Amino acid sequence: MTPYHRMQAGLALVAISLVSLWALFATMHLQYHLVVAWALSPASTVIHADKSPVAASPLDLNAPATSQQLAALLYTLVSRDGDDPAQHGRLAVILPGDDAVNVTMVPLAIMRAELRSAFLVRLVGGLGVFGLLAVLFRRYQIRRVSAPLGALVDSLNSFSVDPSVATPIPAMVSRAPEFIEAANALEALQRNTLLALRQRERLADIGEAVAKINHDIRNVLSSATLVADTLLASKDERVRRMAPHIVRSLEQSVDLCQSILDYLAETPLPEPVRFAPAELVAETSESASIPIRYSGPDEVRMDRTMLSRILLNLARNAVSAGAQELSVDIWRAGKLAVIDIADDGPGIPQKHWDDLFLAFRSKQRGGSGLGLAIARDLAVAQGGNLKLARSNDDGSEFRLQLPLQVLGITDDED
Repeated sequence: MTPYHRMQAGLALVAISLVSLWALFATMHLQYHLVVAWALSPASTVIHADKSPVAASPLDLNAPATSQQLAALLYTLVSRDGDDPAQHGRLAVILPGDDAVNVTMVPLAIMRAELRSAFLVRLVGGLGVFGLLAVLFRRYQIRRVSAPLGALVDSLNSFSVDPSVATPIPAMVSRAPEFIEAANALEALQRNTLLALRQRERLADIGEAVAKINHDIRNVLSSATLVADTLLASKDERVRRMAPHIVRSLEQSVDLCQSILDYLAETPLPEPVRFAPAELVAETSESASIPIRYSGPDEVRMDRTMLSRILLNLARNAVSAGAQELSVDIWRAGKLAVIDIADDGPGIPQKHWDDLFLAFRSKQRGGSGLGLAIARDLAVAQGGNLKLARSNDDGSEFRLQLPLQVLGITDDED
């Protein structure tokens, strides 16, 4: 039995109990009037008159207590003639009076059938009314709650199967006051999702076109760089003087094209390997032309190529900002492996912190704004994150947080 069915069974038992109590009290009220009518009728005979009643549990009409009336009613409903030899099917009743106790015996036979019928009529009628109300409430619940809720769930399931097609909101959902807000939210969700999907498709088409054009431009610039190298050997003094600027501009253009290609390309899945981070730091130092101090373990396990690209992007940004030295520290912080990359540059203005990792938002002259965006994507691909830990006049520090397995420590060993 499900919790819902158990709840329904419990409510039914409570309702039956309440209806039964109501039927008892209604019949008890009828019994009181019947007893009073008999006791005050000429057929009633006083059989005792002193300070104490003869019956063990008489019904006192002077101050009828609910418990006395209920006990008398139950006795009347379940008893039969001859059950009590002392009373011979009669109910002891104390008549109204001043000081004397006047007792009469009311025969149960004259009221038993009427009380039983009245009790059954009230019980069956009460249960019938309750059943009718339960049916009406169930129909109301199905019409106003269950059916609209089911239709809303079906719409959500249909939309989740194919988000490119908006599912019309059923009329019963839109008409139900309880679900109007949910229907409007679902409609807005579908509309916004479709707009986002179309925008994503357009961006994908643009990205593919840019990648193709960018690839061709990169090839042209690479060829131009080779030609520009010959200008350095020119006999013309003015040509030799301008050649370095031309070569540097071409190299920056090639780097920009490569950054765009890297950004548009899908981030590959990481391939963890064991390697010595000190060697990688030395390679980065040579490629970025900046001294890098290393502190940390002799060996780590992660994607070497991804870490190399992250360090190289950060190192090049530091060099462009005017840094003279970098430091790379690998250490453990609780359940994380942390790689801190710090420089001694002039720092990053606080107004640029919010869009620091957004693409094409570079504040440096000649920068593409893709280095940090690519670095964060590579960090996320490895189950980590890259953020700016601090930046002031003493320099900036970026923090790469990765799973503890990078340090060769598993959860069981921890």
